[in-house]
Amino acid sequence: MTDHPLIRNPRTFARLSGLAYLAIIGLGIFAQMGVRGQIIDWSDAGATADQIRLDPLLLRAGILADLTVFALDIVLAVMFYRLLAPAGRGLALFAMAVRITMTAVLCVNLLNMMTPLVLLGDGPIAAQLDPAMADAASLVFLGLHNEGYILGLMLFGLHCACLGILLARADYFPAFLGWLMGLSGLSYISLGIIHFGLPESGAIGGLLLLPAALPEFVFTGWLLAVGLNRSRWDAVMDRQRTSRARIEPSSART
Repeated sequence: MTDHPLIRNPRTFARLSGLAYLAIIGLGIFAQMGVRGQIIDWSDAGATADQIRLDPLLLRAGILADLTVFALDIVLAVMFYRLLAPAGRGLALFAMAVRITMTAVLCVNLLNMMTPLVLLGDGPIAAQLDPAMADAASLVFLGLHNEGYILGLMLFGLHCACLGILLARADYFPAFLGWLMGLSGLSYISLGIIHFGLPESGAIGGLLLLPAALPEFVFTGWLLAVGLNRSRWDAVMDRQRTSRARIEPSSART
């Protein structure tokens, strides 16, 4: 029985994971900046509601982009597990579980983003609401979505911190990727702690976005351009096979 899943072409597999990561980044930027950033005015519930009524398809596009990201997150969680299990199977399994948990949290949280479509639409629920009340309630739900999103980022930070340790351990990836992803993870976690624990220090939290996000671009670029070091991957596989071959006969004797 193997201690890690077999990958027949690890370099191609790593590049495919980079492609999935790039799609996640692109769709995430669209949903956050191209949709929520264009629609939401935190100081004006009426203006926000008017934007949604004027172009509900834009909000729906953002929701679909998020759902696609979440599906890719599950795929990428499994791919990273398979790539990094040789560097530490237990930690790789934990990292996969954290990312899948994050995805579940964000999926449930997406209901808060869907609610304004119900409150401000043409359906029977919206018809029973006072327009000003519907506008205010919609902004409240969008605010709840923002809080849930930051909670998800804290889980993502824990996942990135685990990736950082695994990448630093893996001989077939350069150690600097591990340090960068570790920095990314700590930055995401710190951003959440500041947001929830020190809301008056929001400007400091904003400064953490750069060290949080930039390592992801570097890691994605490396996966796409290089993948991994195939000769070192093969050497790790050979060492693990040799180690198992030594253990299995002694286990059989006992």
